[in-house]
Amino acid sequence: MNEPLDDERPDPRLAALFAADHSAIDAATLSRRTLAHLAPALAANAQRAFRRRVARTLGLALLPLPLVLAMDGLMLGWLYELAAAWLPSGIAAYVVVSYGLAVLVGLGLTYASIPLLLAWRVPGSADEVIA
Repeated sequence: MNEPLDDERPDPRLAALFAADHSAIDAATLSRRTLAHLAPALAANAQRAFRRRVARTLGLALLPLPLVLAMDGLMLGWLYELAAAWLPSGIAAYVVVSYGLAVLVGLGLTYASIPLLLAWRVPGSADEVIA
């Protein structure tokens, strides 16, 4: 089926045409154009990946929250018993409620900071978006 051609040499006209069509490729310009063209898609993909990462991290962070709240409730009870042994009940309740609110604010700030910490990127990391 594949019979050898009589003339193994390339056609000189075709060789001249290929030799004349030599264009230099500017890789930097090509990269800039490609990046500019793909920037919206890359940004959308990065946003989806960030949302998945936040959801996964918040899900994992919320797993121990019931245990933390239960232990905090026990600690508040023990603190009230200890404070009520030495202080009047009104002052003991004030101390316990103040401590409970401080712990509640601390937990709230901790869980609110998770997305902010995820948004912070270390320079040179693998998931850094090149702009």
